[in-house]
Amino acid sequence: MRTFCEWLGVDTSTELLEVASGSGGPALFNVETTGCRLFGVDLHDEGVAAGNRAAQERGLADRARFVCVDACKTLPVDAGSFDAVICIDSINQMYERSAVLREWRRVLRPSGRVLFTDPITVTGLLRREEMILRGGAMGEFVFTPPGLDQRLLAEAGFADVRAEDVTKNAARVAAAWHAVRERRSADLDEVEGAEQNARTQRFLRTVANLAAEQRLSRLAYLALRA
Repeated sequence: MRTFCEWLGVDTSTELLEVASGSGGPALFNVETTGCRLFGVDLHDEGVAAGNRAAQERGLADRARFVCVDACKTLPVDAGSFDAVICIDSINQMYERSAVLREWRRVLRPSGRVLFTDPITVTGLLRREEMILRGGAMGEFVFTPPGLDQRLLAEAGFADVRAEDVTKNAARVAAAWHAVRERRSADLDEVEGAEQNARTQRFLRTVANLAAEQRLSRLAYLALRA
């Protein structure tokens, strides 16, 4: 997140929109480390409520606010409201991506920047079972061919598109998550149930393997509002 905020040029003067902000953890980290003002949108009421509680508890409610919004639709903000838009590992759940990117351009000020990561870029052969394991429990889930995100950004009115491969991080995190859960497997069997624990471990092992083998890549895109 530090690197992404550096790419976006986020500082104390920045009005930042985070799309799919979840329960606000990374968003509030950005506010604390950069001093920016942040508006987060997410589809889930529970995450939005948790984010606003955390902002209040950490003394950041004057600089961070979260609302429940479907980011695939028109955002409840005026045109030119933000200096930057960030969306981490969630654009793969947005099939109508062209419309989403046009909406991000609308809410950006001139020379505003957008950054998103697409963790489901197909860069190798995938078995049917692997695709089901990777995305079967996540609702809308979109596998993207290489080059498409760059083209859609350009068509939506963005320029100076930069793509960076950040797949190693995805492989490292998934493998570490799998390993620590494996050490507490007996406890997780009691908390989650043995079947759910095994399902989660299969998922994490699949994520780690596909990323390590560069068959599903995680790419970060940075672009300028033209």
